[in-house]
Amino acid sequence: MSSTALPPALASRAWRNSQNPQLTRERLQRFEEGLPLPLPSDFRDVLVAYNGVHLGPCSTGLRDALGDEVHIDELLGLHDHDWTPLRRGGTDIPMDILVFTQQRGSVNRFGLQLADRPDSPRGTVWFFDINAETETSDLYVPSACAASFGEFLSRLVPLPEDPRFFTPPSDEPTPPESPEKRPADVPTPQKPLVLAGHGHTVEDARLDIRVTTRLRDEGTSAYRYQPDRATAQYDLELRVDSTSDEDGRPAPYASAMPVTDANQGRHPTLAEWPGLVVGQEEPWDAWYGTDAPSLGDNRLTVLERSGADLQVRWEARYSWAGRDLPFLFEGRVRIGGIRFDVASPEDIDRVLASAFGGRHQAGEWIRIVGEQKDRGPQVPEEGRYVFPVKLIPR
Repeated sequence: MSSTALPPALASRAWRNSQNPQLTRERLQRFEEGLPLPLPSDFRDVLVAYNGVHLGPCSTGLRDALGDEVHIDELLGLHDHDWTPLRRGGTDIPMDILVFTQQRGSVNRFGLQLADRPDSPRGTVWFFDINAETETSDLYVPSACAASFGEFLSRLVPLPEDPRFFTPPSDEPTPPESPEKRPADVPTPQKPLVLAGHGHTVEDARLDIRVTTRLRDEGTSAYRYQPDRATAQYDLELRVDSTSDEDGRPAPYASAMPVTDANQGRHPTLAEWPGLVVGQEEPWDAWYGTDAPSLGDNRLTVLERSGADLQVRWEARYSWAGRDLPFLFEGRVRIGGIRFDVASPEDIDRVLASAFGGRHQAGEWIRIVGEQKDRGPQVPEEGRYVFPVKLIPR
């Protein structure tokens, strides 16, 4: 392993992600064959040397749209596991972008531009911020943050490796609560989140809904634009407080919740959310927080709806330090809207008819259609030019 692939300040404390396989020449070759151009040499050198590397917490010198300092702590590699791999963009990020890390405690991403664009060269590093203001329905708002991957690395500033920022890879993070509190706190509007019986405030709770119009062809591995087979994905995220971006701290989130499975295979109308129970129809990808235990036995009950707010009860359990502990959130969650892309505005109703199983109620939503955008020459022609659409609850 060559430590010269990283700047000295990073190399001195970096360690390879031992859960990733050693990168073989054949695997790297297969990966690059699927790219518009070979990887830039500065990025390729780090990938070959480590194939996923823990850097320890580092400041990028950026602030996100919420005003938080943007920290990262690892670079992704190529692997076949369930956790996040090095990957090209997709529905939410352009396909000429290679996502190589994310902001600690956030779903925000960093990506490497793989081919030249009219206004930016190959190798440009972009920051994708989900919370930045935009008039389009794009999930992320991109901003160029470095001219090359090497420049991006050179700007990283290692942060102190103390318990506030750093967890050794062999140790389990210390739970923020010690033994389970009995009797347990009851959820209140002020403290709707109860972990191991201890009540917590919640700064923000949001349900994001993304409808996918590019789906895998039945019987093949190819993806193509199919507005009549649109499917919806549901992601729920709670921001507890300013410590939510720290490893091991509570920042609960659930990805791809099986909402449609709980609603006869289709997306619920706004009127159908109250009384909906999302249980174990399919496994949940849910977590206590970053570098923290997974949440099991998840069950979400929608108690009522008011405008764009749902009153929900989210029950689960998690294991920490050999103890099985209860998780409960009972409070309001804001519906962030429904986002999707169409090749033509005439396809919007086809998409909604598919996702809602013919039950879509147009009067429940404000419809916003953005300007047509070009996803780049590397995208197949049928999916290259799209109109972003966003539906906001009335």
